[in-house]
Amino acid sequence: MKLRFYIALWAGKLAMFILKLMGRELDDRPGILMYRICPDFLKYVHKPKYTVAVTGTNGKSTVTALINDVFEAMGKTTSFNKWGANLKAGHCYLMAKSVNFFNKPVVDACVLEADETSSAANMGALKPDTYIVTNISRDSLRRNGHPLYIRDCIQRAISLMLDSRIFLSADDPISCQMNAKHPVYTGLTGGDTGPMPNYRIQDFTVCPRCFKKPVYKEHFYLHVGRFVCPNCGFASPEPDFEGSAFDPSTGALTLTEKDGSQTTLKTGATSIFNAFNYVQVFAYFRSIGVPADQLVSLIEKAHIPASRETDEMVRGIELSTRLCKGQTGSSASTLFEHIVRTDQALELVILVYEEYGNLDAHETISWLYDTDYEFLAKDNVKKIIVCDPNYADYALRLRMAGIDESRFVCISDEKKITDYVTFDGIDRIYVLHECDLVTKGRQVKDEIKKKLLHARLGGGK
Repeated sequence: MKLRFYIALWAGKLAMFILKLMGRELDDRPGILMYRICPDFLKYVHKPKYTVAVTGTNGKSTVTALINDVFEAMGKTTSFNKWGANLKAGHCYLMAKSVNFFNKPVVDACVLEADETSSAANMGALKPDTYIVTNISRDSLRRNGHPLYIRDCIQRAISLMLDSRIFLSADDPISCQMNAKHPVYTGLTGGDTGPMPNYRIQDFTVCPRCFKKPVYKEHFYLHVGRFVCPNCGFASPEPDFEGSAFDPSTGALTLTEKDGSQTTLKTGATSIFNAFNYVQVFAYFRSIGVPADQLVSLIEKAHIPASRETDEMVRGIELSTRLCKGQTGSSASTLFEHIVRTDQALELVILVYEEYGNLDAHETISWLYDTDYEFLAKDNVKKIIVCDPNYADYALRLRMAGIDESRFVCISDEKKITDYVTFDGIDRIYVLHECDLVTKGRQVKDEIKKKLLHARLGGGK
């Protein structure tokens, strides 16, 4: 088997070299070649000093990118898939980059994004020293299905990594239930203490022990928050690292450790869900011994990936892009509820559909009725422009959400989006795009920017 492993390693490295010469480095096919030659490739490949894997429904790409940025700011060499290949092929590719031809580590750290459902097979073989679970919530049926199914998949992976540090969110009622030998809990405080928003999706409605209704002491979004069951006492675990005093306007966040020591950071977070991500990043580096005072400057150098969000002020109007996963109501509802929490006059461009050139993809409309478009029926949302092949279904759904027809337009051709964009009385324009429409989202934002610059220079509205 060792000979088979080395054949796989050498063949993979040769394929990686050829693709690099062709300018196609962002291709995980060498990884496919490696595990087909040696199915146990991840078992035999040697790991660098730090190997951290991140999984969960949302936040994987952001947390891995932040961790990689901090390692690089520390002067460490890393192996990291920036394009987010999180299945076995991507992991084999990444680990092959981490070693030389003799299977000796050549980097200080390897940072992996791990798909939830395949973690048991992949991470169980690799056994990273740290495994971070960001959160668990409902995802699309095509991706993962029911959140308890996702929880069970991740639990199987954890049961195979007995020597790994496992990071869990104390404020996620689903993932915090998982059993781990070396758990580290992270969380936030300072959430709302009133009733939860009436989300259409409810993933945590009964206590898993006595099946009575739990009560939230504070909540943040969806089912995420600090809870307790008044009947049996089952409650959120106490966090080992807790964030507080989060200021979305400045990114300031105070971290309290279990010994009571506090550190205030300036993060790049503008939303509560990214504040959670920064708490886990801070906790990870503290767990490997990086002094808290050093992390203050190191984390300032880390950046949320542009594929997830960008912001730019142009002629008095803020232009923003945000990743908005389709085919699932939980991700879109969370984002909608967050971006309308403002007095700003907003205009939204929604590009949340799958690329029809992808023969493996499909587009259903049922998820539209799990999504809380009702959050967009606020007076400060002045206009909604939806570009989608199923534009008529969107039009029906927006009417059902109580949004007046004068405030939205639904079209199928993205080339016509800017024809409907207006700037008078608008403070901020969001372009919300699907995972595989990152480039298209940027292009639309750039076209809006051109129109805005022309309008503000006197060329028209």
